[in-house]
Order: sequence, then C-alpha cells, then structure tokens
Amino acid sequence: MSIADLETQAQAGDPRAQVQWALRLGEEGRHYEALDWLARAAGAHHTEALARLGLKLLLAENAPYRPADGLAMLVEAAAGGDGCSAATLAVLAAGGFHAPQNWMVGLDYLQRAAELGWGPARDQLVLLSADREAAAAAEYRRPGEEVWSRLRLGVELKSWLAPPPIRTLSDSPRVIVAEGLAPPEVCDWIVSHCAGRLVRAEVDDPRTGLPVMGQTRTNRVASFGLAETSLLNVVIQSRIGACIGAPLSVMEAFAVLNYRPGEEASDHFDYLDPTIPAYAEEIARVGQRVATALLYLNEDYEGGETDFPELGLRHRGRKGDALIFISVDRSGAPDPRTRHAGRPPTSGEKWVLSQFVRNRPLAPGVGQ
Repeated sequence: MSIADLETQAQAGDPRAQVQWALRLGEEGRHYEALDWLARAAGAHHTEALARLGLKLLLAENAPYRPADGLAMLVEAAAGGDGCSAATLAVLAAGGFHAPQNWMVGLDYLQRAAELGWGPARDQLVLLSADREAAAAAEYRRPGEEVWSRLRLGVELKSWLAPPPIRTLSDSPRVIVAEGLAPPEVCDWIVSHCAGRLVRAEVDDPRTGLPVMGQTRTNRVASFGLAETSLLNVVIQSRIGACIGAPLSVMEAFAVLNYRPGEEASDHFDYLDPTIPAYAEEIARVGQRVATALLYLNEDYEGGETDFPELGLRHRGRKGDALIFISVDRSGAPDPRTRHAGRPPTSGEKWVLSQFVRNRPLAPGVGQ
C-alpha cells in the first residue's frame, strides 16, 4: 500500500490503517502526530492500538506520562486477546508497578497470556511450575488450555521467593554467595532473551554522570527496562532481594553482561561518589546504590573472575549462583574496599546478570 493510500484509509477511519500510519509517523520522529492516530484507533477499541498506546503512556515513551490511562488500555487490550499485554500486566501485578503488588493476579495474567498463545508466557510457566507432567505436555505436543491452568497451579511461589543457602566470603564489607539462586534452565532462558540486543557497554563520565564509551569497560550489555521485563525476571529480582532484605521497589532495572575473551570491566566502584556533583544530584533524586548482585548465567569459560583487590578475593561463580556485596558501610557511606573488576575470560564467553540495589524506593519506569 502506498503512503498516500495508507493516509487516506487512516483519514477515512480504518483503525488498522491508523495504527500503521502512526507507526510510520513515529519512524519519522513525528511522535505526537503518531500518538494522535493511535488514540483515534484506540478510541475504536482496536486491540493493537490499545496495546501500543497503553505501553507508551505507561512508560512515557515519546508520550506524556499517564500510567492510569496506560494501565486501563493494557487491561482492555488483554481482554481483547493481546497476549503481550496480558504478560505485561503480569509483570505490573507481580512487581507492584503502577498497582498494588499481587503475585496471584500476576500469575493469573501470565496464564492468560499463555492461553492467548504468547510464547514467552508459555516458556515462563514451564520454567516456574513444579508440575513436570504438564510441563512435558506443554513442551512436546500441542496443549489444551487446561495445561496452562495446571502449570499455573503448580507454581510454588513460597519456594521461588525464599532465599537460597547463603555462604559468606567476607563479613566486612559484606560479600556473600547465594547458592543456586536460579536453576540452570532459567539461566539459559535469560541468556536466550539477549539475542540481538547486546551493545557495547558504557561507563559514566564522572564530570557529568552521563554514559560514555570508555576503555575501562569493553564488554557488551543487554538492558532490560520495564517493557522488556518478564514475570520470571521479577521472581529472580525478588529472590535476590530476599537474600539481603531488600524489596522490589529499590531494585534498578537489571542488565545482562557478556564478556568475550579479552573483554573486561576494569577496577571500579558500584556506589555513586557523593563528592562528584552529577552523582550527588542523582543520589538526592533517586538514592545511593548500596548493593550489587551478580547472577552467573554460565560457567563454560576460563578466567573471568570477579576480583576484589582490596579484599584479596577472587570469585568465579557456578551457573545459577549469585554473588552479592554491600557497597556502603554501616553508616551508609561508600565503602572503597568494594572496588572490584570483572576480569577477562581467557576462553569461552561469560554471561552474568547484574542487579543494582538502591537505598530508597524508585518510581516505576525509573528503576524498573
């Protein structure tokens, strides 16, 4: 269809054409015109328009920040059969983002997304459920809707959200290993969701606090904001929090780091230096980074240790283990003994999930 024909059909009131015209306008940077066309199609209860506009309003993505309206549109889109919207609502409910936290509602939405055919939701239910018979049915043959109900009922949340066994590497500063925080198949699933999303990692410019390309960090990173997060990711974040008594509300958006042979993150601190004006402003706005968790997603590489030179400590985690350390002292002041580095692998690729923890709640869309 030509551009002229598409615009003509949109002007004539065809909601499908209005959505496509909005997408084209967005590609041209004409974002508020695009929002207007999405709003017209959403006003006609077009499911795709509701899903797209709802997410934009929820995240303030080239749109005004109107989370209540965005949430309502996602609810209507899910009711209209959009599995992706149902999966997003699962995350919002389980994480308590823009709505009261309710894990049961989150699992209900995840089941609904699976019933609507949303592949990532189906994968998550298979990974989360203890009902292995139902999981086998979901994986190896075309299942009926009752399989997704069985899988959802087989999710043992109490077990998933409880902290795993803890091993202490250092008492001061506090450095611990949470053993088996994530099952190997969950680690593989997290890595698989980084395909096509890895970019060269950046570092913060200490003068401005803005991210820049640097020589001190040569690895790649895949970032996961609220739109990319799944309920299973929220489970992992919650289990990290259970290890140190931190709620989801103080968790930043997580990232997955990839190190190929020779790539590294040289010596650095994860806390924000309050003597640097840009960091002082960030601390005042969203709080200090007080803890870090590193979930090791594979172990088929050599080298690549996490090195704490001030402590004489080098750690190479097993797949599924998490290394967690507190970056501040008991008074809340930055602890320079937590200087650390991700040493380069000598062979194979290293994958690790990185999770920063703040000292106060973050607004949804800021930390998540």
